[in-house]
Amino acid sequence: MLERMLHPEVVLTVDGGGVVAAPPRALEGASIVGEYLGEMLIAAVESLRVESVNGLPGVVLCRAGHVTGVFSVRVRGRLILEAWLVLNPEKLTHWNS
Repeated sequence: MLERMLHPEVVLTVDGGGVVAAPPRALEGASIVGEYLGEMLIAAVESLRVESVNGLPGVVLCRAGHVTGVFSVRVRGRLILEAWLVLNPEKLTHWNS
């Protein structure tokens, strides 16, 4: 299901800040990005809320009432073309204030 929302040439950049496990470089392609996001969301997220993230459409990921990540996207047509997932706890401090 998630893959149907992704542009075939989607690029996902994940920032773990060397603290949280993240791919070493951007992931490319709907099947690879969809698989990564699906596994990560199932394993690490209890709840989601839709919000603006850095002025882009986004989703705030939470676990035990604590923000564990923010996901923002750039859309072309109705498909996600570029996505950024910030998991670095140092960059999430203001989300948990």
